[in-house]
Amino acid sequence: MMVPVLLASDSLHVIWEGKTFLFFGGYDYHRLSRHPEILRAVEESIQSNGLSSGGARITTGTHPLHIALEARLSKFFGTAATAVLPAGYLANLALLDALSGENYLCYFHPDCHPSLKDAIRMSGLPKIAIPSDPEELCAEIAWNEKRPLIISDGVYGTLPPLPDYLRLAERFDGLLIIDEAHALGILGKRGRGAAEHFFLKSPRIILSGSLGKALGAAGGFVSGPKSYIDAVLKTCAYGTTSALSLPLAAAAIAALDYLDANAAMMADFRKRCVKTKKDLNAMGYNVPVIPTPVIGISMPDAAGTDALKNSLIGAGIYPSLIRYPGKNDYFRFALSSRHGEEHISRLIEALRKVAGN
Repeated sequence: MMVPVLLASDSLHVIWEGKTFLFFGGYDYHRLSRHPEILRAVEESIQSNGLSSGGARITTGTHPLHIALEARLSKFFGTAATAVLPAGYLANLALLDALSGENYLCYFHPDCHPSLKDAIRMSGLPKIAIPSDPEELCAEIAWNEKRPLIISDGVYGTLPPLPDYLRLAERFDGLLIIDEAHALGILGKRGRGAAEHFFLKSPRIILSGSLGKALGAAGGFVSGPKSYIDAVLKTCAYGTTSALSLPLAAAAIAALDYLDANAAMMADFRKRCVKTKKDLNAMGYNVPVIPTPVIGISMPDAAGTDALKNSLIGAGIYPSLIRYPGKNDYFRFALSSRHGEEHISRLIEALRKVAGN
């Protein structure tokens, strides 16, 4: 499969096939991967620590920066403990592996990230897709002898009914896993994610996610009650994989500090995301109006897809047509807090030209 090769020329533009385009792709929602404060933390870490700790976490690879990042994430989320892994995929793998020996039945959101689906499959735990009606889910859980392990991302095209999921987890002695990869740094008054957005706090919640989205770094995490994190620490995915690169750990700590100092910026960004989606709905695009930056648009046929692609290119915007495993082709635009009104207006106008096609 051919994939586009993109070179960022600055925080808002990429060079593609020799030309510069305004970029609404990717998930560096606050462009922290290029922020001077974050880069300074990376440079200082490189000078002090080099690139790698040179080992796995259970051998010689645990560095004070790893411990500091895990503590910082626990403080950020208000959880008892956190495990940091080299990738979000590994975080979900480790979490489900840690729970695999328990008497759980996985109830997974049908649209959950492939990393969660793979983790469920490899755990060997039985699984059932969550029905759209919470009452139907309740009835399904009630007659089953196994404890419910309810698994969902924090955000999809819409917001999942996480309060309903938590009530069921608490009622039936289960757990709720929320993958906050795309909600961290976006949802909630302080950017803590979907759990904060819904005011959810419970010892039955375990959070997982990525450090490579709004934080602009890389790596993954599992955060929650200490007993479950202790189980994660015993998995091969956590213990025997080369530890997270030290400059990336430093970057993630600095990015969390940045979010803590910029709650107003995140609040303003959420308002702009909602406004943009309302504008698109007024043009005829069926876009859920929620305070998140990702906008997915599917065209009805190949002709419509080509028309939108050409409209975007004509406006100097990179045509972010996504061909993702297990999904139909669609355009995926991700606003960033660095995009100004003139940038968003250019995107809206390009979409307006083919609205209704």
